[in-house]
Amino acid sequence: MNINLVKTIISILKWSIIAVLTVFFGLLTIIISLFSPKVACLSTVKYWGKLILFFCNINLKVNGIENLSNKPLIIMYNHKSFFDIFCFSSFMPYDWRAMMKKELLKFPVFGQAVKIMGHYFVARDGSFEDRREVVKMLKKIKNGKIVFIAPEGTRNPNPGLLDFKTGGFFIARKTDTNILPMIISGAGDILDKGSLNIKSGDVEISFLNEINVSSYPSDKDGINSLREHTFKVFQNNL
Repeated sequence: MNINLVKTIISILKWSIIAVLTVFFGLLTIIISLFSPKVACLSTVKYWGKLILFFCNINLKVNGIENLSNKPLIIMYNHKSFFDIFCFSSFMPYDWRAMMKKELLKFPVFGQAVKIMGHYFVARDGSFEDRREVVKMLKKIKNGKIVFIAPEGTRNPNPGLLDFKTGGFFIARKTDTNILPMIISGAGDILDKGSLNIKSGDVEISFLNEINVSSYPSDKDGINSLREHTFKVFQNNL
């Protein structure tokens, strides 16, 4: 049998499993979130990520987990693949929310689940068009939520980094919430952007040391300096 045909069949099976798991755990998440989004985040969402990694034969290694703590944090990560969220969903020990593109709300079940859980939604380019979302995010972060933000604003299939958007750094500084850099390696090899071929492989996630945002002024220049420093931290650790 043609090897490319075999790969296509295997990928179709993997996508089918992802769809079934997303619908099943999405419905459970919606029901549980009516009572406690936190419980849903730490149970159904975690099992959803674990099972997707298992059935797609992806081995995940996490380094620096001791740098992660249950307090207000903005976790910034280099966004390489759809599989990024499957990976960090599978092991996060604390309640968290993520900044997502509004287009994800259109996905059946998944869109309803992330909305009822209280995730945050931005424009396709990662910008903050809706100031109400910014206000909501500021309030929730102050109340103790861990938030995942991809500062590049979109998936980057190429080596290196895209320029970091300013929005996440504005939020970090205005709430005095430290940034925790999270480096993802290998996820871009699992699924190429524009491709449906899911490959098996290894993904490594490394949490670095917190970046203290209070040492930067809260004006425009200070926020840009924070952004530039964070960009250099990522560059030096990729």
